[in-house]
Amino acid sequence: MAATCCTRCSTFIITTGLTALFLWLSLRVDEPKCYLEYIYVPALNNTLKSHRNATVFFSLKLANPNKDKGVKYDAVGVSFRVFVSANATRPLGNATIERFYQGHQKTAHKSGSLLAGGNLTAPVDGKVYYRVDFATAAKYKILLWYTKRDRLWGGANVEIGNSGLKVNRKAIRLGNSPIVIESGAHKLPPCYRALVAFFFAVLMLIG
Repeated sequence: MAATCCTRCSTFIITTGLTALFLWLSLRVDEPKCYLEYIYVPALNNTLKSHRNATVFFSLKLANPNKDKGVKYDAVGVSFRVFVSANATRPLGNATIERFYQGHQKTAHKSGSLLAGGNLTAPVDGKVYYRVDFATAAKYKILLWYTKRDRLWGGANVEIGNSGLKVNRKAIRLGNSPIVIESGAHKLPPCYRALVAFFFAVLMLIG
């Protein structure tokens, strides 16, 4: 009798655990990732005779990593700013991508443009940097139901070359990068940073 009771308890615990694991896997979601795939600023293209074109063209890539969950996006707001110093920016303008639905493990490519205001060519150390940010809200479709909305946002600093295109040809992740330009002349290589940290720790112990 005792063995039967223990068997039932063990079966109940295992079943409950598996059910909880299944529910957790079903409800757990991975946030979509947003990338700046393309940007073109004609005013920064040195091969053009006229630099009066204040239009900024861009393309975003949004990737849904979830295998069994769709994503329904609200309108995606995209803002552009130009760096006027290493840690200060000035607004250029905003664009909006209309709301849309994205299937399981799908990638969406969304293009847009805006008419920027002000000087597009404010150089910092001889280079032109833009700050690109996005913000939206998304809800996830699990079977026939949608979750509550989850806010998504991020940004990145983008160097624009003299062709009007971004220097980095790869898609740039719009994540949680800071709004500041780091100068390579003042950065130590990783090995030297580790060495400095080691000696600092030794000094703290001696003191």
